[in-house]
Amino acid sequence: MPAFQALWEKGVHRALIEQGLMIETRWLAESASAGQLLGARGEVPGCVLEHPRVAFFSYPYEWTFAQLKAAALAHLDLQIAALELDAALSDATPYNMQSVGGRMQLIDVLSLRPYQDGEMWVGYNQFCRLFLLPLLLEAWSGVPFQPLLRGSLDGMRLADAVRMLPARKRWLTINGLMHVTLHASQELSHSRARTGKVAARPTMPKSRYRALLTELRVWINALTSRRPKTFWDDYAVDNSYARDDRLQKEEFVADFVSRGASTVWDLGGNSGDYSLVALRAGARHAVVFDSDLDALEIAFQRQHDHPGLQPVVMDCGDPSPALGWQQRERGGLAERVHADAVLALALTHHLAIGRNIPPRSLAHWLVSLAPRGVVEFVPKADPMVQRMLAVREDVFHDFTEQAFLAYLEEVAQVQQTRRLKTGGRLLIAYQRHT
Repeated sequence: MPAFQALWEKGVHRALIEQGLMIETRWLAESASAGQLLGARGEVPGCVLEHPRVAFFSYPYEWTFAQLKAAALAHLDLQIAALELDAALSDATPYNMQSVGGRMQLIDVLSLRPYQDGEMWVGYNQFCRLFLLPLLLEAWSGVPFQPLLRGSLDGMRLADAVRMLPARKRWLTINGLMHVTLHASQELSHSRARTGKVAARPTMPKSRYRALLTELRVWINALTSRRPKTFWDDYAVDNSYARDDRLQKEEFVADFVSRGASTVWDLGGNSGDYSLVALRAGARHAVVFDSDLDALEIAFQRQHDHPGLQPVVMDCGDPSPALGWQQRERGGLAERVHADAVLALALTHHLAIGRNIPPRSLAHWLVSLAPRGVVEFVPKADPMVQRMLAVREDVFHDFTEQAFLAYLEEVAQVQQTRRLKTGGRLLIAYQRHT
């Protein structure tokens, strides 16, 4: 508390907030709820801070390469700016970064503390494991990092990085040699030490500390993904829709959202076309969920002009689970449900046929995510479904429009429908039963 107060009174937090690097923060001088907000050990808080509500919390294993890179650069920018104000961060984790108004910002304002002359970067190893090495995995080896980060909240082990990253990059580039190869060797030597002696704490001049941060920023900024392109990245322009059908869908979605939906979840939303329709129709925030990384990279580029758009890497057939201590550190998708409305356009056949999810379970799941929604039922006669069934036996006997509507009406009221002219697809707007 004294360290935080000293920086607060010095104006460090305000300076970082004004630079867009830290979430807006207000110190409530007096708060009737202070005594109710006890810490993990029963501590009474020394102060109460107020922040704007983050529309949707996402985690590094739900980010694309460009999103993790943006978070890394924002984190380094904040550290460089803080160092100029004689402040430093006590850790370096991407879990403290969130998309706020279309920008990656630090949300853990208490992790900032006064800089101590000569100190080392205490979060360096953590930064490498959770920021740098995952980025290098995709930039150097072309391997997506998301499954690895989802499998370990502590990030990528240096010993594993040595095995997975190309040796020529690790040995023949100065950054690879310093931050991967030698860093891994140093970590290994420390783990093998058995002397029992406490080593003297190393020191680093402030100028070198700043140079380290700056050099890392330049290097990371130049990284690009080498992951092979995916099949679905051009789905928005290569699908079975006629132009009139797309216009009908846009009109249907816009009308639905204009009736009241501040936060919209766009499931299987590809590059976010209908999320943008929702934003133009009055939604303040649209989260586009998809498992296609290339499509979401396009959505992330669109975020520059549409700050309310937020891409999230999510396989709807295998959504993010609750993770961490007592499975409460990082909430799964079910623990983060708070949308006003859900869009599930051109999704039902992918889950019901492509992933063998029973249509009844699918309908109930969609309704559980938000009180209102739009779902598009794609019949078996649709060319896309026919392509899927061409390589497998049709055992999906209840994947019919009549059955799906019946399943949906068990938990919701169908309020409006519209038949698309081509292919017989049906748009359904519904309201959850109260």
